Amino acid sequence: MRHARRQHGRRKRRGVFSRIAYAFRERQIYLRSEGEVQFITLRPWVQLAAVTCFLAGLFWVAYATVNVAFKDQILALKERDQYRARLEYEDRVGELRATIDQLNRRLLLDQKAYLAKVDDVRAEYERLVERHDQLAAFFQNNWLPAPRDGNNPAGTSTRGDQEKQGNLTAPPSAVQTYAADFTTPEQAVQPLADLRRYMAGIETREAGLLQDVVSYMESRNAEISAVYRGLGVNASDVASSSSYVPEGVGGPYIAAASQMESTLIASRVNALSQELETWERLKFHTSRLPLSRPMPPENEMSSGFGLRRDPFKRRPAMHAGVDFRGPVGSPVKTSAPGVVSKAGWNGGYGKLVEVRHENGITTRYAHLSIILVRAGQKLKAGDIVGKLGNTGRSTGPHLHYETRVSGRAIDPLRFWKARDVFQEITR
Repeated sequence: MRHARRQHGRRKRRGVFSRIAYAFRERQIYLRSEGEVQFITLRPWVQLAAVTCFLAGLFWVAYATVNVAFKDQILALKERDQYRARLEYEDRVGELRATIDQLNRRLLLDQKAYLAKVDDVRAEYERLVERHDQLAAFFQNNWLPAPRDGNNPAGTSTRGDQEKQGNLTAPPSAVQTYAADFTTPEQAVQPLADLRRYMAGIETREAGLLQDVVSYMESRNAEISAVYRGLGVNASDVASSSSYVPEGVGGPYIAAASQMESTLIASRVNALSQELETWERLKFHTSRLPLSRPMPPENEMSSGFGLRRDPFKRRPAMHAGVDFRGPVGSPVKTSAPGVVSKAGWNGGYGKLVEVRHENGITTRYAHLSIILVRAGQKLKAGDIVGKLGNTGRSTGPHLHYETRVSGRAIDPLRFWKARDVFQEITR
């Protein structure tokens, strides 16, 4: 069946081609002249070319005739199309102009609202300046020392002085300054750029004020460290190894830097926090030092620290402590909180109590008549360790008192003098 259809298609195509070939078959034209007969052969392709040229010429003649006959109508149609297109273009331009006018009016309104917001920020800047002045006055009156030359210390100048320096001059009203319409992006961002410049000024002043406080705390820490150094104690080691924790405080930890946009302010706050922490630790440990006398003022000091003539051999000898004379049985008190490391007889010391304090400091209480504590017992400042006596290598009733730092004997007078200095510094 399929083969039959293919055969039928081939016969149909051959039939069409055969008709065309028959229509343009080879022809001959005979010419007779003066008894002679001649002929011209017209081949199929010549006939096909002649027919094609004839049809093309016929089409061109028809087109030219129609174009000449209907020229005016064609021109009128073109002009009408152009007029319609021009009207549509003008309508579109009018719509665009109306849209631009609306946008301009809206931008003008937005510009006024924008400038009003800028003025609100300017008012906030004024409040920041007032706060800066209050902080400067607070630090100057409560923290920073009074200047020796009668002028304000660095970073705490008054607002009038700062305005004369051009640092904290209040920015003018944005609505008045930028009254003209914005025509470029640079003009639109200029108010914000001016505000940033003013804000950078207040940030610099606040950072300077914080740096003044940091410098002041550094000087205070240097003062208290010098007193520690005079006692043979390294203040840096005391602060770094301290286990001091403020009482009655707490809450979740939130880093200060995460709450501050200014890295400069955050760095100054961190530096101040470190100095304050060092100060608090050193101040706390001053209360752990043996700064008080083991005997009341009525018990006179009978022998001081250092070289003296030995009462037995009558030769120069080193006296590693101080002696307090008094009646037998007078109470002897510990000069700082600590733990009893020794309590018993100890050669020339007689009955001895040794108390271990923090930071490698120990105190010794010798020649006691009675010991009232035991080794390992924790003591508070002012606790009674024993009674004054005349045991060991002694010429009469007295207390031999020593202070040692890392095993080295230090004159107890240094600690008693440091007590007044500590009180003055930490006041």
